Amino acid sequence: MSKLFSECAWEADLPSIGSSFSFSKKLGRVKLKEKKSEDSVRRGDNNKKLKEQNVGWSVLLPKKDETRNGDSDRKGPVSTNGDRNGKVTNGKNDNPKSKRKAPEDGYDRHSAVSTDKSDDKSSMKKRKSNDHLKRTKQEASKKCGNVEPAGSLRDKLVERLKGSRFRYINEQLYKTTGEEAKKLFQEDPESFVAYHEGYRHQIVQWSMNPLDRIIKNIRKLPRDTVVADFGCGEARLAESIPNQTYSLDLVAYNSSVIACDMSNTPLESNFVNVVVFCLSLMGTNLVDFLLEANRVLKVGGLLKIAEVSSRFDNVNEFVANVKKCGFELVNKDLTHKLFYFFNFKKERTVIKGSIKIQPFSLKPCLYKKR
Repeated sequence: MSKLFSECAWEADLPSIGSSFSFSKKLGRVKLKEKKSEDSVRRGDNNKKLKEQNVGWSVLLPKKDETRNGDSDRKGPVSTNGDRNGKVTNGKNDNPKSKRKAPEDGYDRHSAVSTDKSDDKSSMKKRKSNDHLKRTKQEASKKCGNVEPAGSLRDKLVERLKGSRFRYINEQLYKTTGEEAKKLFQEDPESFVAYHEGYRHQIVQWSMNPLDRIIKNIRKLPRDTVVADFGCGEARLAESIPNQTYSLDLVAYNSSVIACDMSNTPLESNFVNVVVFCLSLMGTNLVDFLLEANRVLKVGGLLKIAEVSSRFDNVNEFVANVKKCGFELVNKDLTHKLFYFFNFKKERTVIKGSIKIQPFSLKPCLYKKR
């Protein structure tokens, strides 16, 4: 720098110390050019000039109170005597008031920067690890897309348990008498609810519900027809027809149901016009059920039976046994794959014990495991 000062030619009027000035080198000579005002320097006009110049410096001599132990907080320019007393800038802002002072509280800027960098690195690592975990979970969910949620698996297990209980209760009802079945439900009322829940599940899988056909037929009868529904279950028949209906079952599903044994009902003799057995000829003492139906029916009254077709080994034998209980066959429908339908008419009154009828029953309807 001192060599540059000695070799270059200076203009006659040298600016005072502290002024901002620049000089350029052209053909071995340096021509001093005084800058514009300090306001234009703040606006950054000097940046455009310096870009157009080949070589340029901006020199500002600092004040005494801005130095610390003879050195500034940044590297200063070399003065004429070779000491670093000033501050080299690029012309953006030469105002001393806008300079940062060196921290006096022992704060190490370089260590802070390094700490920030380490924090940034750690945060970056965390983000990368989180992203990796997310990607891993997504890939696992794609691969295991056919795996069912825990909730649906639990529901299926519960349904299987319900189905198993229904099959067990259903089997017991076919193997016992009406009195024993009534005792079973009295000792365990929840088993009756479980049975009808399973029964509803089976109905959904059928191509038709035989009760719907019976409802349709009874609606064609006069409104003053009195109906007795033996083994009514949820008493849907009474809810579906306008006729006076007595709903009978081993357990009262609701307040409209009369809980009783189907072989010994509280109805009066020769009282009703229609008796319905819809999938309810269960148990080993069907003779008792049919004789009770004969007792409560008026002469000429109808006996409607709907049963699962697989329960019949010999339809003619079944019809003959019903006739022994005082009924005459009106018609039968064996065309449906799942169910058989029978219509009988009460021909005469048969009192229990008056004649000896051999006990008979139908095959149990055992539902398959699903």
